[in-house]
Amino acid sequence: MDHFSPHLGTTFEGYYSKFRLPSSASIALIVSAVPAAARKSTTHDELVKSRPFMISFTYVSADSKEYYQKEYWPEKFDIELKGEKGKDGFRIRWDQGEFGWDAPSEEEGRHDTVWWKVHTDEIQFEGKTKPTSLEGEGEGADPSSSRIPWNPNDPNSTPAGIIARAPLPIQWHVHSLDSPCDFTLNLSTSSNELQVHTQDQNGSARVHIEKNWAISFPTSYIWIQTRNHHPSKGDSGLCVAGGSLIPGVDAFLVGYTTPNRFLSYAPPTSTSIFGISLGVTREIRYDKGLVELDLKGWWRRLKIVATCPQDTFFHFSAPLNTGHAPDYCAQSFAATVKVEVEERTWPWQAWTKVDEEVFEKGSLEFGGAYYKSHKD
Repeated sequence: MDHFSPHLGTTFEGYYSKFRLPSSASIALIVSAVPAAARKSTTHDELVKSRPFMISFTYVSADSKEYYQKEYWPEKFDIELKGEKGKDGFRIRWDQGEFGWDAPSEEEGRHDTVWWKVHTDEIQFEGKTKPTSLEGEGEGADPSSSRIPWNPNDPNSTPAGIIARAPLPIQWHVHSLDSPCDFTLNLSTSSNELQVHTQDQNGSARVHIEKNWAISFPTSYIWIQTRNHHPSKGDSGLCVAGGSLIPGVDAFLVGYTTPNRFLSYAPPTSTSIFGISLGVTREIRYDKGLVELDLKGWWRRLKIVATCPQDTFFHFSAPLNTGHAPDYCAQSFAATVKVEVEERTWPWQAWTKVDEEVFEKGSLEFGGAYYKSHKD
C-alpha cells in the first residue's frame, strides 16, 4: 500500500499540512484519529472525554506573533478507500469537512492531488494541490507532478525506508516536501482576534504534507521543517523528526535536499541508546527555543542548529493511544535553521565543510516531555 493512504488497523493516524500563504502567514491543518480510543468508548460520555477524532486549524501571522486557532472534535470519520488498500486514493469525511488524495494516473490523465475542505461557523477553507507546471516552475517541469517526495529522485521514498513497515511505536511519512496549492480562506473572527490578511483570502500557496501512524505519539519528540525557494538555482529544504522511540532509545529521521545533493539519516546511525551515540548527539531546550543535532556517518556529517523566539509558539493537541491529549505540543513558524554539511575521505581525517545554508521562517516543534511534563 501507499504509506499516505489510511492504515485502518492502526491505533492512531494523523495527517499534518503546513501552508505558506501569499502574505507569508501560515496555516497548520491537522486531521487526526485514534480509532482504538473510539472502539473502547462504550458510552457517549466516554467518547466525548477521549476525543478520538480531531480537526485542528491554526492561522499564524507572518511575524508569528499572533495566531487564530480552533480545534474540533467530530464524533466519527467516514473513510473511503479507492482501489486495493487505498492505492488509488482515499477520502476522509466528517460533519464539517473532508480531506482526500487522488493518486496519479497516466491512463486517466490525472496528477497527484490532495485536497482539504473545512466549513464551520468560524472557518471557511478549501485547498487543492496542482501540477508544478501551472506555477511556472521553469523548463523541464513534469506536467503531471504536484509534489516533491522525501527523496526527489524516488516518488515512492519515505523517511524510514525499509523500517517503515516495522511494528514501531510511531511511523512517519512525508507525502510532499513542497507542493503548489490553490486555496480560499475566510475566518469569522471578532475584532480582538487575528484578522485574515487581504492577500490570504484566496490565491496560490505552498504546502508541506505529511502523516504519522502506529500506537502513540512519543513521550518526547522534536520536529523541524523548512524550505528555501531559489528561482535561479533550485530549491533546498530540511525535514527532521525524532525523539524517544522507546525508553532509553532516541532516534531521528533526517532529510536534507539541495539542487545537487540529498542526504538522509535513519536508524541505526541516527540513534543513541542509554546516552551512547551510534551516530547522533543532540541538545534540545524548549526553554531556549533550541535544537542542535550532529549526525555523523563514515564520510559525511550533518550539523543542524534551529532556534526560535519564545513568543512565537502556539500549542495544540496530539494523539496518544487513549485519545487526544490537550496542549501536548508547542510549534513555531519563526525558526532560523542553520545547516552545515561536512565530508572526509578517510575515517581518521578531519572534517571539511562543503555546504552551508541558513533557512528563515522555518517550523520548530517540541512535543511531550521536551515541551513540558505530561501525565497523559
